[in-house]
This record gives sequence, C-alpha cells and structure tokens, in this order.
Amino acid sequence: MEKYFLLDTDIVSYAGDDRSPYYTSVIQNLKKLSPKDKLYLSDLSIYEYKAGLYLLADQERRRILKGFNEIMQYLNILPLNPDKGGTIFGEIRSEYQKRIGISDNALKKHTIDMILASEAICNDMIFVYNDKIYQKIAEMRSDFKIEKWTG
Repeated sequence: MEKYFLLDTDIVSYAGDDRSPYYTSVIQNLKKLSPKDKLYLSDLSIYEYKAGLYLLADQERRRILKGFNEIMQYLNILPLNPDKGGTIFGEIRSEYQKRIGISDNALKKHTIDMILASEAICNDMIFVYNDKIYQKIAEMRSDFKIEKWTG
C-alpha cells in the first residue's frame, strides 16, 4: 500500500544539508520508504525555505541551495487547496488558540505550521515534522497523521 508524505520545511532542509545534526536520521527514514510511497513538499514550504536562504552568507546559501535542488528531484510539489484546506486551517487555528490560550499576535508565528498541517489533513497525507506544535495539533485532530524523523 502506498503512503503519501508531506514533509515540513525543516525536514527538507535537514535532508539537503549533510552538516545538519538531523541529516543522517532523515536520510535513514527516507531509505526505509517503499518505492510506491510518494513524497511531497508544499509550495508554501518552498517560499519559506527560499526566504530562509537569504539570511545566510553567499557561500553558505549556494551550498544549501545545491542540497535543496538535489533533494527536490525526489519530491512532488503540493499546491495549496484553499477551499478544503482553508476550512481545516480555520478549525485548527481556532481550537489551538482556545486550548493553548495564546493571543492572536502570538498565534501568527504558527500560521505556516497550521496551514501545512491543514494541507496534510485535506490530502490524507502523513506529515513529517520536527516542531512540537505538530504534536499538539495531532492531539486535537485524530485525522492528522504525523511521523517524526529526527530521532
């Protein structure tokens, strides 16, 4: 049975950077996948990833971008689904704010995380993560399937 995985931005970052402390763990998990399994990266993650590159010095940016381009050969791009995903995002955001009790302003830093979780749910994908927020979302939503590949 094939599985569909949506990778968080940082997972792709680790996979493309052999200097990352999580590189080996992520690569080992990638090697365990079946040839039928499909890997995806949200188009939103590409924006997030590339924005982060500009915080780096030129030489480091080139090195990281080379690794990113290599890993992208194995990934499919998942476009956002604003109708279904947008509804799920609204549900997650509202429930998360109620449960955690944080302000609207503090909640903004998790917007991309919640959109990615919404996309995994609406496309029935397993979300591969490293950030703790995804565990909290999985506790709220039984339809949010997650795997942690960083140890």
